[in-house]
Amino acid sequence: MIPNIILCDDHALLRTGIKSWIETHSKYKVTHEAGTWAECEKILEAFRASCSANNHIAVVDISFKAEYSPAAHEENCGFEIIRRFTAFGVPCIAYSSHDSGGFVEHAVSRAVGAKGFVSKNADEEILLAAICAVSDGKTYIQAELVTGLLEVNHITQTFTKKEKLLSDALAIHNTNAEVAAALGITEKTVVNYLTILYDKAGVKSKLEFLEKMGRLN
Repeated sequence: MIPNIILCDDHALLRTGIKSWIETHSKYKVTHEAGTWAECEKILEAFRASCSANNHIAVVDISFKAEYSPAAHEENCGFEIIRRFTAFGVPCIAYSSHDSGGFVEHAVSRAVGAKGFVSKNADEEILLAAICAVSDGKTYIQAELVTGLLEVNHITQTFTKKEKLLSDALAIHNTNAEVAAALGITEKTVVNYLTILYDKAGVKSKLEFLEKMGRLN
């Protein structure tokens, strides 16, 4: 059975263009669209009411800007949307202009659960290839993004357990003081860890680190 497509992107013109291209050049139909968090919730609520979300694939912009979400102050809302659809059995493809290795790694991690990742800079044929692969039960990562993904995987494998905790805390808390309080350590210790993390990632600032690791808000 051919799956239906759900488009979650807060840019209406982009959704219209993607829908038109997919339906003109493939067998797939876009049956649901969401441009707000509330519209995503409405789709999920309909699935809950019917007790089924079978035969759907969601294409989700990880930079989705929502008026409200439980993750609004933590990270890109698109990651939370992917989590929710995935929890309901809907495989998701992350689709974003934020396509560094870190964003790819985080999107397809167990914590988020995307089955594919395609850059918005890619041709539409690449997105269609991802949809076809995910429809067949496979995972699809755009070829040009694999090198960045492998680089980030290599970096994260060098993190100690404490460094990993601090890396995760950086994505949630704005200041070193907040990170220190959350982890029960001193600000000086946070600064020392940041020096190590930045060196391992080959960056010089928190902004560069979060961008590279795919955790930039």
